[in-house]
Amino acid sequence: MDLVDDIDRRKKAGLFRSRRTIQSAQGASVSIDNEVYLNFSSNDYLGLANHESLKACMIDAIDRYGIGAGASQLLVGHSRPHQKLEKKLASFLSRDAALVFTSGYQANLAVASVLVDTNTVILQDKRNHASLIDAARLSNGHLVRYRHNDLRHLERLLEKHKNNNLMVMTEGVFSMDGDYAPLLEVSDLCVKYKALLMVDDAHGLGVLGESGAGLLEMLGLNQKQVPLLVGTFGKSFGASGAFVAGNALHIEAFIQKARTYIYTTAMPPSLAVVITQAIDLVVGGNDLRQQIEVLIRHYKEKMMQHGLTTSESDTMIQPFIVGDIVKTTALGDRLYKNKILAAVIRPPTVPKGTSRLRISLTAAHNKEHVDRLVATISNSLK
Repeated sequence: MDLVDDIDRRKKAGLFRSRRTIQSAQGASVSIDNEVYLNFSSNDYLGLANHESLKACMIDAIDRYGIGAGASQLLVGHSRPHQKLEKKLASFLSRDAALVFTSGYQANLAVASVLVDTNTVILQDKRNHASLIDAARLSNGHLVRYRHNDLRHLERLLEKHKNNNLMVMTEGVFSMDGDYAPLLEVSDLCVKYKALLMVDDAHGLGVLGESGAGLLEMLGLNQKQVPLLVGTFGKSFGASGAFVAGNALHIEAFIQKARTYIYTTAMPPSLAVVITQAIDLVVGGNDLRQQIEVLIRHYKEKMMQHGLTTSESDTMIQPFIVGDIVKTTALGDRLYKNKILAAVIRPPTVPKGTSRLRISLTAAHNKEHVDRLVATISNSLK
């Protein structure tokens, strides 16, 4: 592959990616090049990434445990903070056990590598996150994709491959569209066809459910109905890392066999201490969740007043579909010039013809922030 030509083609197609260097903590506003930008690109949904009590907790934990774990968890990297976090997670999520990983990518790779063999067919929603897709592709199984949230298509594929070992992997809240999987029906199909169901609810955790335990809590689904739950700490928990939660046998299998668990340095103990405390803030965060709901309604009302179309999403992820890559990029650039950050999402992250702004509403925002965003989008399009 000629990398020079490949990068040049990306630039000409409007697909070139660039990084912006943030000079401040995460929040509703961030600093770039000493200028303040209104931030609608963050996954810090509850605004915990710069929470005062969590920062103080981190400092105290570093004083006690240092800055690194020192080794993988099966050597000397598994510390008391990791153990406490896993027990608290299991209780919070109503699961038998939980296992902590350093990233969601590693957690999803672990599930696919340990529970999949050459006779396994993995069925995945067409709009699943890249980590789920890569996990299936790198496993010993065979990946089959079903149309987004299409239960009839999923059942046809389950029927077609019913003589194989079956696994269904789906996101809970979809990261680019903000809608969520019909998990009650998907779970029923998995029971019918004896398929193992795994849900990655990275974006639902913290925001959905009475105690913030995510889409499964909101829908009343238990461990028997959804045997495996994956989530991350890099969104509503304001930190980083991930977990897999399920029955004790599955968790023990990951400890014994998951290469992404065995052969990587453990999460810093200080971070595990902070996440353990963050769980309490999530559980007690009803006012934060209510603030997000208020902002979602306000955003949709304001968009309608300006004659702009919103998506069907009723979560904090609000995609504004433009369609054309060049026009989407231009709109993102105009917002940036007006000191607003809204993520420009293009293929292959989303299907062709659906390039968009991925607008992320958080509990740290207020109605005035939303008003400014919508007015700027409207003026930029005019």
